[in-house]
Amino acid sequence: MPINSRALMSAGGSTGSRSGPLPAEQWSIPFDELSPDLVVRAFGVEYGHVCPPAAGDLYVTRYGWPFVTHLLPANWYQDQWYARSGQRLPGATGNVYRVQTRPVDGRSIDIVVKFSRVAQDVMVVVPTTFPDDIPPEVIANARFNSPMEEFGLVMELRRGAFGPRNVRVLTQRPLAIYAPPEEFPLWQLGRDQTSFYVHGRQLADDQEHAIKAIELDIRRIYVLLYGWIKGKDAEEALRASDIDTRDFEALTPRVVDELRTKGFRVLDNKPRHFILRNRRGDGTPLRKRGKLVYGLVDFEFLQRTHEHQRAFKSAQYDRYWHLQRRRRQPAPAPMPSHLKRMTIFGTPYVFGTGADGGRLWVVGHDPDLFDYFLPDRWRRTARVKLSPMNEVYRTRTRDNVHVVYRRSRVGTRPFVDPLTGWGKQIREHGYNSPFEEVAIAERLRQMGIPTTCSRAIYRTGHPSTKPGYPRDDRRFTDHADLVTPGPSPEPVLSPHHDYYTIWDCYRGADPEQPVEGLEGPSAIDLERGCEAGLVSGEQLAEVVETTRQRLRTLGFGDKGIADDDLIVFPHRGGGLRRDDRGRIDVALCIDALTAHEYGLLDDGVYRTVIEHLDAKLHAVDCEKLNVSGSDLLLSMSPDGRFARDAYGEVLATLCNFELIRGLYRPIR
Repeated sequence: MPINSRALMSAGGSTGSRSGPLPAEQWSIPFDELSPDLVVRAFGVEYGHVCPPAAGDLYVTRYGWPFVTHLLPANWYQDQWYARSGQRLPGATGNVYRVQTRPVDGRSIDIVVKFSRVAQDVMVVVPTTFPDDIPPEVIANARFNSPMEEFGLVMELRRGAFGPRNVRVLTQRPLAIYAPPEEFPLWQLGRDQTSFYVHGRQLADDQEHAIKAIELDIRRIYVLLYGWIKGKDAEEALRASDIDTRDFEALTPRVVDELRTKGFRVLDNKPRHFILRNRRGDGTPLRKRGKLVYGLVDFEFLQRTHEHQRAFKSAQYDRYWHLQRRRRQPAPAPMPSHLKRMTIFGTPYVFGTGADGGRLWVVGHDPDLFDYFLPDRWRRTARVKLSPMNEVYRTRTRDNVHVVYRRSRVGTRPFVDPLTGWGKQIREHGYNSPFEEVAIAERLRQMGIPTTCSRAIYRTGHPSTKPGYPRDDRRFTDHADLVTPGPSPEPVLSPHHDYYTIWDCYRGADPEQPVEGLEGPSAIDLERGCEAGLVSGEQLAEVVETTRQRLRTLGFGDKGIADDDLIVFPHRGGGLRRDDRGRIDVALCIDALTAHEYGLLDDGVYRTVIEHLDAKLHAVDCEKLNVSGSDLLLSMSPDGRFARDAYGEVLATLCNFELIRGLYRPIR
């Protein structure tokens, strides 16, 4: 059901209490220099959030920002300018207009104005001659993309990271999304409340902790603004004899195939959506290597293919580990303008501000790692709480990377007995700051002590309400001279915000340990091994079931083991490493305290594991004030055998650094 015309036409009639665009000089700031409180992010796209003089909300992309004054509603929307001065596009099933904006500084631009049909009933009919094998259930479950979801998919298609690099699908440029202030009864908008709720929930989940989140309002309309592509659509070009029937009939299968190779499909693809670019001068269709050059339009049914979804995560994983291996090398490319380099306690960071106003420090020199740790990549994915007392979580990020994130307790006085020796020491020292934790972990690794790998530090964008119990402000005073770079420096450590440290998730082996003749990670999970073709689906299922049986023998019961809980080891000659019985060699992670609880470590061995780590720390002039087996991660086979170091000792990886101090001088 299309939007009721009364709602559409009346929506453009209100001019609000003010009229005319804001002065152009107020919008001349480059997008990357916008204040964080003006930037919002949804589905991977950043927007400059503008509150126009005529009211409503205008979300402008990087493509649209140079034309922000043209995109203000006073220049295309008010007084129904889009309908009175624009041209409704023939063949469009929704309300779509080509509009020349009102002049700004003597110049107009051509845009496409498209009213979103989010949550309306869908009638998709795919002809039997359509050259794409779309499953019936996909057509039956078709829905219109929400405005921000549509822009996110189009931006991803434009980047073209999936599929062969020599194939590129040109599209309209997404410029902005406008939500006028008027509200309408649901019968006028034709929206299904359940469907709209699903879209709203997806958008909310994508922005989970963003303090300045975009919200969908079921009673408001949403208008998408795209750049105009010059040229004729394929049907027009055929009627005008610019192309012949052979060109026309070959174009749709080609577009469908090129979209598929880039990981996408459009359920209602048709020749009217293919705009043929013209040659300069004579206006004939432009060709490249004998093929027509086209631009794709209309994306309300754009969606990823299943293969793309799976391969996208795999590619992100591979790229992530490639970047991690070179993170300590000086980055070959110049830093983006919105990122800065910092060194804190000897550790290099790439520093920047997220769309929610939070501050992010990513360990290393490579700016390409920054986006992997933006909070929308890891704070809204499914998580497992690892500690019954502290905020420590394991998650798999949107980029298929396993991490552990821990809320820092800096500034909180340790809740321990002050009359015991160890309690007194802990209170005197206090919790390390997140920057101290990372510096300590980095130094210990350099000294040859196995630790989990530090990845990033995140400070929330919104202030946090602090509890009433006693505070410990010593770290804030001690760090007062450490400030962020840029024109408005601020302390890196603030008592008014929460901090999270982000670590690589140790699951039974350190993937960064080099292996001669092996270029990629030296350890991967079983699921990734299947994706990489190192193990078949049948072998994967067999290994998982066999591992469960072996663990049940140890007394673990029927505890579920997922594919990504099991670590396997790529062999430099190809395939996976095998054990002495010819089985795929499998490792998994267990902490020393849990191993002791299950009887896998007796009292003597358990005590030796802790004492051995304590001795290693003392050898490098450090000590851990709260030595606990729960902070020591072991690599175990499904038969209960533990990995050993070169001296035959049980190999233990340290994962908690908040109460480690230098014996004779500060470790940092």
